[in-house]
Amino acid sequence: MQMVTTTMVNSQKLWMVVKRMEPHLIRNQANMEKLLKMLMIHDVSSGDIKELWSEFESNETYEAKVAHAIIRLSDQIEMERS
Repeated sequence: MQMVTTTMVNSQKLWMVVKRMEPHLIRNQANMEKLLKMLMIHDVSSGDIKELWSEFESNETYEAKVAHAIIRLSDQIEMERS
């Protein structure tokens, strides 16, 4: 839980910096979505990402199953809004 909390706090700080820089970034045609994705993952080591991705893809642990369910639910909510 500590890693998640720390990552969230760091991501929020980075997001606030990006928001302040947004006019400049947009003038320079920055792909904001891509930039934000890069910043979101910068705190997570590549080893952790590979391990978590493998666990997610296997869909065997409780957490992986919940993650998949949340993604499906989110997709259904989006379809209903359309």
